[in-house]
Amino acid sequence: MPLKKFVFSFLSGINYFHRNASIFHHPEKQVLLPAEFIDFNSTEQAFLERCAASFNYDSDFSRGYRQKEVSLTRLADVSLLANSGGLVLHNTFPDKLVTESVFDLRRMANSPGWRMPAFMLAKRKKGVYTSIFHLPWAATSNYHWFFDCLPRLYALLQTVKEPITLVMPEFVPLFQQETLAFLLHDFSNFKLATIRKHEKWRCETFYFPSFVADHYSGYLPQPIGQFLREKLWEGYKTEEKVPQRKIFISRSKATKRRITNEADLLPILEKLGFEVVFPEYLTYRDQVLLFYESRNIVAPHGAGLTNIFFSQKATVLELHPQDIMKSHYFMLCKGLGFDYHYLLGSEADSKLDFTVPVEEFEQKLVEMLESN
Repeated sequence: MPLKKFVFSFLSGINYFHRNASIFHHPEKQVLLPAEFIDFNSTEQAFLERCAASFNYDSDFSRGYRQKEVSLTRLADVSLLANSGGLVLHNTFPDKLVTESVFDLRRMANSPGWRMPAFMLAKRKKGVYTSIFHLPWAATSNYHWFFDCLPRLYALLQTVKEPITLVMPEFVPLFQQETLAFLLHDFSNFKLATIRKHEKWRCETFYFPSFVADHYSGYLPQPIGQFLREKLWEGYKTEEKVPQRKIFISRSKATKRRITNEADLLPILEKLGFEVVFPEYLTYRDQVLLFYESRNIVAPHGAGLTNIFFSQKATVLELHPQDIMKSHYFMLCKGLGFDYHYLLGSEADSKLDFTVPVEEFEQKLVEMLESN
């Protein structure tokens, strides 16, 4: 027994956590929004079936989607790992990684907080703490920031009234700093602190907000989506106006997921009044305003479509290669109540580039505009 205790203590000392524990049934968990089941019509089911098939049914929403409950759990004596955002329970032997703190079991397998030794400086912290960061997925990604991280603030901001410290990594992109500041603006009991990448903080009290979205899905419950959108619109100083712009998001400057015959599509887009947009040349605020003012949005699958979250009311046409269909933005549109259309092109090459059928593209655009 002493040897076993020594071994486990040594493994914890080098941050090698090989056991995990769930807090789903924790007595200090408060459920803000219960789980719900989302149904789909036959057209939506057919699309989701094709998405599932293209990923060997890794996730299959075609028979329905179970939106996870939204909860907040008060924990005592846990460590926050800067390399992942994972939490470690110290009230068990040996120390265990909290499954939900790294999203779920599937993502835990690829988390730096799980079975991966790391030398980290331990610090003890008195008071009340929380975090929403999720590494490496949301390190620079706007998609994972808006759907894995920011929605978790809802439970915190609706519930916690005592002084609390929100812990963030030392270096985060400007758009993450801005959007976080917008959401915290009216909540003076929240203060920010940064944790260095080689640190772990052993916190006296920690509020854990559950993840809201799921794999392959940008779906958010309406109260959360609307809360975030209104706060971000206010922060970016959008002006109330009816959305009328028609935009095509080009990936021609990207290194992958490009449309190889985009030049053939441009005359059609111009004829139907679409603007061709290169998001990489716009400030983040300009991107937000662009989508806020847009009624019709066309784009190949890619992170740029995350910005439809800022649209007031939009119709979306997403272009997919026929062998790689992803449901992220369909699910986002489902949650927002937006009309969603899709068009399949050729199979993707090694860079995920593909060709779009020109005549079908024009037909889809006309159908899209007529449906408004």
